[in-house]
Amino acid sequence: MVLPPSPPTSMLDPNTLYVVVKGLESKANNLLRQMDIFKNDYIKKNTDLKKEVKALTDDLLDLKRNHDSVVQKMDIVIKELRQTAGIEQVSLLKRYVDLWNPLNFATQRDVERIIETKLADLHHGSHAVHDLETKKEKR
Repeated sequence: MVLPPSPPTSMLDPNTLYVVVKGLESKANNLLRQMDIFKNDYIKKNTDLKKEVKALTDDLLDLKRNHDSVVQKMDIVIKELRQTAGIEQVSLLKRYVDLWNPLNFATQRDVERIIETKLADLHHGSHAVHDLETKKEKR
């Protein structure tokens, strides 16, 4: 049987082993601290990302609601526009208005006043003619 070579006795010194173990322990502790930092950073970033995703989702829902509202309002406007007069109808009405010329229209009250004035003038005029004839006859 072949025996493995035995390590030199200076390496098995307890003080040296203690220093090596302490060095390894320090490195392991540093690695654990770095892992904790990475883990905490990951958790913090994950939480932040979840908040951002939730905010984006809420914004997207608001946009969808606003879009639906705008579409409904546009549908109402389109329905109302379909009920309004077209260019042909407006031009026809304009021709009639120009033909009738409403600025020269008289109200019923205006016509009655004009008739009363004319009748009064005729009545006074006939009295004046009658008075003239009577004066001529007396001469």
